[in-house]
Amino acid sequence: MAACAADGVHIGQDDGSAAAARAAVGPDRIVGRSTHAPEQGAAADADPDVDYLAVGPVHATPTKPGRPAAGLGYVAWAAANIAKPWFAIGGLDATTVGAAVEHGARRIVVVRAVVEAADPAAAARDLRARLEVPVGSAQP
Repeated sequence: MAACAADGVHIGQDDGSAAAARAAVGPDRIVGRSTHAPEQGAAADADPDVDYLAVGPVHATPTKPGRPAAGLGYVAWAAANIAKPWFAIGGLDATTVGAAVEHGARRIVVVRAVVEAADPAAAARDLRARLEVPVGSAQP
């Protein structure tokens, strides 16, 4: 990571401890942790070496084949229980992000919704606008 001057590292549940990642990147870099269930979310939220969490996958996604969807219930749980910054991830696009927002997501991670779009910049702007819709309002 130091060789590429990255701002941080993101680790999955099978990638070792956040403490080991923190030791590798130092105190001034970001450490993120993937979580798939409330127990993992609570553990990452309490871990002083984790700066942010990914919550998901919300929906099944070919980006993570074989990983079952955590569902919108986990998004709602995270909104009510996670103090650290967290991002909903997995199968989110213009047709699914509204439900994630309705369940409390305020940040998302996407891959296909942008990189496979005919106009990636427009797709990113559209997703951003959908995140900024006030809770309880109709999605654009």
